[in-house]
Amino acid sequence: MNRMLGLISVFALAVVCVGVTSPVQADLISGPFTTTTPIADTLTDWAGSLSFPQFNSALGTLTEVDLAFSGDMSTVLTIHNTGDSASSGNAKTEVQMTIQDAGNNLSVPELDFLSPAYAYSLGAGDSISSGTLVKSSSSSNSYTLAAVLSEFTGPGTIVLPASTFTQTDLSNTGGNTSAAQVTDAGLTGTVTYHYNAVPEPSTLALLLIGAVGLLVCPWRRRRA
Repeated sequence: MNRMLGLISVFALAVVCVGVTSPVQADLISGPFTTTTPIADTLTDWAGSLSFPQFNSALGTLTEVDLAFSGDMSTVLTIHNTGDSASSGNAKTEVQMTIQDAGNNLSVPELDFLSPAYAYSLGAGDSISSGTLVKSSSSSNSYTLAAVLSEFTGPGTIVLPASTFTQTDLSNTGGNTSAAQVTDAGLTGTVTYHYNAVPEPSTLALLLIGAVGLLVCPWRRRRA
């Protein structure tokens, strides 16, 4: 009976010495979470906001925030030649979308895109409309600044103000030509959190057993 107990004790000690522990997982990914307030196609220039769920600190320690944004635009260009001679060229609409945090830590602008070029040829005093031109764009950035990680951690939501700036790019020869645009634009985004997980209670227990084993095993070897 004593021999059997001794074998069990040796086996248990061997398990401890091997260190049956489960390493703490790192760089886990939570998300992506799509904003709860996408901005639908709206006449520019607009100002709005995007809201995202914050990272739950009960899961662990946040190490990186990945933000991805996608936008679209539709524009109609109108070109006027008020001169006494013909004009020709091309025109584009440019839309810049800026999304920012309270600490002004995010990249600006997040999105900057041009409509397809509209080529025109006008006689003196003529005007012309492009019809609807469309374009989409996307961007992504990763942030590890402590200020950003702090803003995105909490039990609620984080609100990021968003706005657009719109202008017309005109390349023209001859006449006296001007261009104007009417543009709608929309915006949405996702956030992905990278974090180091909090060890589970069972893992902590195994780590403690392993530490005890490291102390006990050398003592048993010296006695052997």
